[in-house]
Amino acid sequence: MARMRLSPVRLPTKLRDLALDRDGVLTAADARLHGLDRSAVRRRVDAGEWVRVHPRIYRLADHPETDRTRIRIATLSVGQHAVLSGHAAAWWLGIVDECPATTMVTAPRGRHGAPVSGVRIINRALDDADVLTRRDLLVTGVALSALEGAVESGVEVIDHALQKKLITVERLGEAYERRRRCLGAAGMAPMVELLESGARSAAERLAVTVLRNGELGGWMANHPVAGYEIDLAFVRERVAVEIDGFAFHRDATTFQRDRTRRNALIADGWTVLNFTWGDLRDRPEYVVASVRQALEVAA
Repeated sequence: MARMRLSPVRLPTKLRDLALDRDGVLTAADARLHGLDRSAVRRRVDAGEWVRVHPRIYRLADHPETDRTRIRIATLSVGQHAVLSGHAAAWWLGIVDECPATTMVTAPRGRHGAPVSGVRIINRALDDADVLTRRDLLVTGVALSALEGAVESGVEVIDHALQKKLITVERLGEAYERRRRCLGAAGMAPMVELLESGARSAAERLAVTVLRNGELGGWMANHPVAGYEIDLAFVRERVAVEIDGFAFHRDATTFQRDRTRRNALIADGWTVLNFTWGDLRDRPEYVVASVRQALEVAA
């Protein structure tokens, strides 16, 4: 016997507008608030108008599956009070441009739900100051999102937040203080310390540590050349290692000064390598390999 084809049932305009504002995603609770009971929801799923993506969570079938759709579904799938966190929260808030493959979500302590595919669930309590609502989704605040995103993906996440003037160093410090005895604080501490110290001397210490750990010797610190001081100079090979501070400090004047400095060193016969905080902290092997290659070429 042929299956009876269900005729489409017009979705209430306000409910569809709500779904479109929420990246094509609806919950069973949304449906109830707009007068749709379980059987009405089931009819829409059977008719292919809605796609059931998780128990009590649905996507409009004619809405594209965007990154925002995926992240919203991932967060809601963890629970009613779940909070988008980490790199994914930094992306949601516009701090970074790249959406992560794995979504970090905070769940209330005591959650006993099943794991969610592609989601890293952290059970913890958050301070009210570290939670906000953005586009009808609970998200960790800008400061905590930047800090946890940096722990997850690299210190550049903090740099982006500061460059875009979404947060201040002071707010980052305050967020760290609220979390300093909690999970993940150990990874935040050195970044906050570097920011609050002004970073310059700490950057050079970190660069020295990276070179020493890579068994690269024979350099001189703050070596004078062409009216400038090279941060770390391999004098015989004429290879200059220059350390760039956090980019949020780099206004137009600073950028031009650094460009002039670089050009003067190159004109004097030096190979100039510039490394960032992120390179030193998160990619030390790249720093060592780059310096070693430059030295081999110059030898």
